Amino acid sequence: MDHREAPIFMVEPPVVNAADPFDAEGRTADLAGPLRRLASAPALSDRLVPGPGAAAWAGRFGAVLTRGGVLLLPVTALAALPMHFFVGRLDEAVIAAPYLSELAGGFGLLLLPIMWLAYLAVTALPHVITLAGAVGVLVPQAAGARLRPRLVWSLVALRLRALWLWFAAFSVLTGSLPLLLTEDSLGPAARVPLAVVLAAVSTAVLTFGGVLGCVVLIERGHARRRTVRLLARVQPVGLIAAAAAVTVVPQIADEFLGGLAATLAGVVLAQLWAIAALVTYAQARRLEEPVTSASLRNELAAPEE
Repeated sequence: MDHREAPIFMVEPPVVNAADPFDAEGRTADLAGPLRRLASAPALSDRLVPGPGAAAWAGRFGAVLTRGGVLLLPVTALAALPMHFFVGRLDEAVIAAPYLSELAGGFGLLLLPIMWLAYLAVTALPHVITLAGAVGVLVPQAAGARLRPRLVWSLVALRLRALWLWFAAFSVLTGSLPLLLTEDSLGPAARVPLAVVLAAVSTAVLTFGGVLGCVVLIERGHARRRTVRLLARVQPVGLIAAAAAVTVVPQIADEFLGGLAATLAGVVLAQLWAIAALVTYAQARRLEEPVTSASLRNELAAPEE
């Protein structure tokens, strides 16, 4: 072979698989952006992290639920207590206003906003418990770690305060809207549109909050901006559906079957929402960089700086 006529051009994988090393003009393959990301992405066999697309998300969600649903039963039971006694009980604070006024000679009315804030802050607990439990149990389990209550607690305990503060703020937002926008102030014709708007706001907040909660528990940095960036990489249809179910189904159950049925539906759906949020977060991370359940577990176990 005449070296001058057939020079060999050295190229690196994955380009070498699509290029001709004996091309006299030195041309190499031009990999498009999606191909480049897929070339650097981990294998699709991870037990927690799904590949791109809605089908991959649904398959991984089902597998995670099947594998870890029983392990999350203690978490679900723990979240049922605050959900039964506090979620949806804000109207009791409104009814208590006249009694507070009589009890404290008018000063009791000043306590009413504090009571509202206390109720709204406590209503965040079921979502905090279910999401922290899903992350603390499912991430190490997918990474092959031996689960123990002490291990699960150590992985999430230091970040529970930040998680609860975020979700308390979300609860204040979604819980105060029904007090400000009422059927009495807007008129009977606004009943159905108002219910739709409030449900849409709650669904959007839970969708955003689910991914944000995973960011708070696993990562560092600016949670809000990081969450917006991750959600922009995926189409969170499954997470939106789970958030909508948490918003709508317990209210329907309470209307037709009573408070106990509403609690059972709410706590089960909240746990499904938490799993959906974790799988959506893992998918968004994988589309950004090579991650596995093991690497997410290492991030979760990293000490606070």
